Amino acid sequence: MESLCLKGEKVILRPLEELLNDENLKKIYSWHRDHEVMFWLGCRPVQSSFSGFASWFRRSIGKLDQDMAFGIIDGTGELIGRISCYGFDGARKEAEIGIMIGEKHLWGKGYGRDALITFLRYLFNEKGLKRVRLRTMDRNGRARRCFSKCGFRESRRVILTLEIGDVPGVEMTLSAEDFHKIFDGRKEPCRSATF
Repeated sequence: MESLCLKGEKVILRPLEELLNDENLKKIYSWHRDHEVMFWLGCRPVQSSFSGFASWFRRSIGKLDQDMAFGIIDGTGELIGRISCYGFDGARKEAEIGIMIGEKHLWGKGYGRDALITFLRYLFNEKGLKRVRLRTMDRNGRARRCFSKCGFRESRRVILTLEIGDVPGVEMTLSAEDFHKIFDGRKEPCRSATF
């Protein structure tokens, strides 16, 4: 069976479970130990050993549907982040998205936006979702600008209960209809990796 691959303009998304070799796990571990990366996810940096983290991370990813948790790969073939979809409401055809770019030197350079647009196209076109939502800290201006450029609109203010404590946040939503009004005519998902 061919590996699922979603191709954007700057990134390729591949099932994260397929990418969990030692090199990539060490990279993911370094992201999870970085105070700034983890702060914006609302988490505390990982304190465990690499082997403990690797076991926990593999188990966590294994609980997600393989076609809903992707690694974000840049044009050089390097893993730079991850994106996933969870919290499905089958009756309403809605779900929640989470994204992280772990390589801080790539923040603000369009990789997150491209990964998100690529993933949204897949969720709306291939998986039949009608609406997606995401949540972020109110003070995370970079993420909020990225999400707005992808068509998300603030739907409500929330208090996020995170590892770092309760913080003001926003929930943003996007319908398939609104996404297609903005982005129709862009690249479709591919089914095999090109790098």
